[in-house]
Amino acid sequence: MITVEQERARLLRERLREAGLSSVAATVEEVPWRSHGVLLQAVFFVLTCVGLAACYWFFDELKVPKPGLVAGVLAIVIAEYLMNNRRWFGTGVEAALWLGGLYAMISELPSSGAPEALLVLGAAPAVAWVRVRNPLFGALAAGFFAQYFEEKFDLGVVAALLIAVVAVLALLRTWKRPSTEWVWIPIAIALPIAGYFNADEIWRNVTILLYGAFGLLTLALALRKRHHALLLSAGVALAIAGIELGRVLTSPLELKLGSSGAALLAGSWILSRVLHNRTTGIVVTPSKLTPFDDALEIAATLNVPQPEFAQATPAHSGEGGSFGGAGSTGSY
Repeated sequence: MITVEQERARLLRERLREAGLSSVAATVEEVPWRSHGVLLQAVFFVLTCVGLAACYWFFDELKVPKPGLVAGVLAIVIAEYLMNNRRWFGTGVEAALWLGGLYAMISELPSSGAPEALLVLGAAPAVAWVRVRNPLFGALAAGFFAQYFEEKFDLGVVAALLIAVVAVLALLRTWKRPSTEWVWIPIAIALPIAGYFNADEIWRNVTILLYGAFGLLTLALALRKRHHALLLSAGVALAIAGIELGRVLTSPLELKLGSSGAALLAGSWILSRVLHNRTTGIVVTPSKLTPFDDALEIAATLNVPQPEFAQATPAHSGEGGSFGGAGSTGSY
């Protein structure tokens, strides 16, 4: 698997190139892993899934026993070959092979229709995320686990918000791997939305209370820690609470729309006042002295000699880091 240092070096090269410093990026040690941009990853992911499905059907037509198991094992073996021998990481191909291979094997399991099947479906993307570090796989696994609590205990909203709270708290600390932080971001943003689909009308007041509390708490942490993902997560939760509150009120539609607009304007004014004197993180003024500050910070952490006992030091410090969204050095 790609190491922590290689992940950080690759991120540094990408940021330097985006800043127009290709010559400086060339001085950073080349990472021996092949990867693609987000769009190409999505294209290759879809094409690989189509190919894996065709392989499954081919084995099925040949009357091979357990075609899903055979296709799944073959897909994972190919993925491991590409990752270990060809150094593919972030191409979309290895991610599709790992996730598709696990689901192909799961398709051979007997189906009982029990809610526990959701745990099995959620375990597949969780395992795939551990291997290929795709953050969307982690969010997919969290969604399945939240849906399990909905089917089993009718607590889908509560479970989704609790998982989102865990993600929000996880984003407050510094992670050694950028990919570890990235998995918490879609969970913090998407889980409140996923939970909203399970909200019952008879529990509307409770839904408003839960989403309102989550949104306000996350908003306070976002402003304190200056983390953009937390701000977006808070906005999603408060928007859901506002929608449900509008359904409770019996006022005319025009009054609801006018009140909503006034509330948005008031919120914008309050945020502008809170962020007025800030120069880093979430700001209303230029956030950096130069466009290259973040890249220079990462370069400094990569070039500082590490003592022999560095591996025994804690994985994070008490302050936020460059990968934790709080804007400090992220050194270890």
